[in-house]
Amino acid sequence: MNETTLSAAERIRTFADAVRAQLADLPPDEIDDLVDGLVGDLTDQADDHGGDIELGDPAAYAEELRSAAGLPERATAAVAPTKTPWRARVAAAAGRGVGRIRSSHAGREILGVLGALRPLWWLARGFGMFAMVSVLLGYGIWTMLTQGWPGMRILAWTLLILLTVLSVQWGRGRWLPKNRLKHIRTVVSVIALLVLPLAVGVFVTAVTNRGTVQVVNQPAPGLSLDGDRVVNLFVYDKDGKPIEGAQVYTNRGTPLNLMGRGSDQFDSAAAFWGPGDSGTTTLPYRDAQGRPVWNVYPLQLGRVDDQTGQLDSSTTIAPQPPFLRAPDRVLTVTPQPTASSTMPPTTSPTPQPSDSAPSPSPTSTPAG
Repeated sequence: MNETTLSAAERIRTFADAVRAQLADLPPDEIDDLVDGLVGDLTDQADDHGGDIELGDPAAYAEELRSAAGLPERATAAVAPTKTPWRARVAAAAGRGVGRIRSSHAGREILGVLGALRPLWWLARGFGMFAMVSVLLGYGIWTMLTQGWPGMRILAWTLLILLTVLSVQWGRGRWLPKNRLKHIRTVVSVIALLVLPLAVGVFVTAVTNRGTVQVVNQPAPGLSLDGDRVVNLFVYDKDGKPIEGAQVYTNRGTPLNLMGRGSDQFDSAAAFWGPGDSGTTTLPYRDAQGRPVWNVYPLQLGRVDDQTGQLDSSTTIAPQPPFLRAPDRVLTVTPQPTASSTMPPTTSPTPQPSDSAPSPSPTSTPAG
């Protein structure tokens, strides 16, 4: 987690690799005898000082090992100069950067806090490794730990504990192979760091939603009215008389089918809903090709054998309508508005006298 300081364990491993490079002129078994235990000793020293350790020059340390073992100095002429490994160069650059950060009080405090938080990263890396395994197995983290058969849960918890212990030991510089496989730790750490945010989010969501029952209202198949299933339709004309064989369609021209999609596969509603209370079920009409037609009403009725549960096709029962005659209602057509009914009333003009109109003339009274 403390990648800024490159962690004491990382610096110790890099230092040990550089020491091995300085001893490259010796046989491999002698190198193993000299360097074996170096990582563990330096790790213990770092733990005693809170992760702070000064490693010094690997070349000088290698010469001290030679001298202590009674081996001759390195023959520089016989051995071709070796190039400093890139990890050693990175470690040296990181060490110089850490030194500059430690030169200030604030920098020392920040590095101290990050160093104290390293164990949290070790635990988080173990959880991230477990998340990687759960993804590879095709299970969710919550599913592996809390659901499924008990054996799987026990194995999941055991695996989580083992991976966490492995991550902690890696952080302490232990349980690391001495060959090229040690780079697996770096690859696994990077992948675990990428997977960790998603894994934590999924785990927190599962814990938060635990005990919450999500009810998904799936629409009931077929036709229903206010939640009640409609099993038959009866059509009446405007005079209240029942109509036999009425074909009913929706406004889109779709047959009004009480059983919904796929009804052409059923010869009776018993295969879809089961028999009714009276042991009867609705039957479709048939077209010229013998295919069931479910939008012609009222649907016929047939009985279901109580013993076999099969439809007795030899009997067909006429359905009993709810009304022999529909309730009387005065049905009128809604009048359409006309131009005369919408125009405002106008007043008739008052006739005026015309010049051509004759005027009354006086009559003469005969003289007496």
